[in-house]
Amino acid sequence: MSPHPREPDIPFFSICIPQYNRTPFLIEACRVLSQQICKDFELCISDDCSPEGRHQEIISSLEELGLTFTYRQQEMNGRYDRNLRAALGLARGRYCLLMGNDDCLKDTGVLERLKRRLERQPDTGVVLANYEEYAEPTQYRRVTRTQTTKGSADLAARVFRNFSFVSGIVLRRDRALAHATNAWDGSEMYQMYIASRILAEGFDLLEVDEIAVRKGIALEGQTVDSYATKPVENPCPIKERSLPFTRIAGLVCSAIDPYSRGRRTRLAMSVFGQILCFTYPFWILEYRRVQSWRYSAGICIGMRPRNLFRDYRPPFFARSVLTCLYGVVSAAGLILPQALFFRSVPELRRFGKQLFRSPLASFHGL
Repeated sequence: MSPHPREPDIPFFSICIPQYNRTPFLIEACRVLSQQICKDFELCISDDCSPEGRHQEIISSLEELGLTFTYRQQEMNGRYDRNLRAALGLARGRYCLLMGNDDCLKDTGVLERLKRRLERQPDTGVVLANYEEYAEPTQYRRVTRTQTTKGSADLAARVFRNFSFVSGIVLRRDRALAHATNAWDGSEMYQMYIASRILAEGFDLLEVDEIAVRKGIALEGQTVDSYATKPVENPCPIKERSLPFTRIAGLVCSAIDPYSRGRRTRLAMSVFGQILCFTYPFWILEYRRVQSWRYSAGICIGMRPRNLFRDYRPPFFARSVLTCLYGVVSAAGLILPQALFFRSVPELRRFGKQLFRSPLASFHGL
């Protein structure tokens, strides 16, 4: 652990970054942070045994930028969920702003504007804002208007998919630490569990209709690993392929269950239904695009009800309905022409907004 000298007072923000390789991108993200008008923050970086071995380069860069930081190298690789939890564990601030190691803030006033809003709304538990691609004009509007909503299990069940992209999510630190758990390690959605839990507990959701984050820093001569850039499997056997999103419905239901107050089955149906109607078909079609039909058929096998209900089992009737829905969506995802699906995304968003009565996350993973 390599701490930079800290001021004795508690910072307003802790910028929590789970780090693994991508050192040049992390340094650029920190350079943008150093230009923030608001200086009332600390940087908390947990390194998950990066094989690049550029730890000293990161520390030297942070010192040169004059940032208050704590940088900790983990003793063993624990993957994303554990690493994000470790970054949160380093925090001292009132609020934790989560950031990916290759994303950056939109402009120099992001933290200042967020701080002013949060000071006026002390019951806020979670903050959401919008984001855009770093090198493209594409925007992802997970928030459609600036508003505050009282937290509840119902709210968490409606908005959980907006927590799929980690950068720009703000969590109340004391509640994030109170709900820390390793139960969902491997889901790659730890932030979704914590944010849903805080909202279900009753803390407010503050939605801010502005672009706060630029996703996917682009640096000349540098690339990042991605599922979309992996070589196409050829030959490609049809075999079970379990992706982390199989666990998401169980994760969210587990987060909100203690606060469901007799609405357990209805909320579970909503959560599982959203995963099956939106998340699942997206990935079937996406892997048909970047891999092959046979690869996507393996994803359908991995999503079968035995796996879907492994972490959380709704009542028999609900499971029966959801199993039928799984079959219909699987068939449609494997048969429907890809171009038709992606042209239908705006209509699907509108349909989902009416069906689940909440703003939809962009079709970028969830």
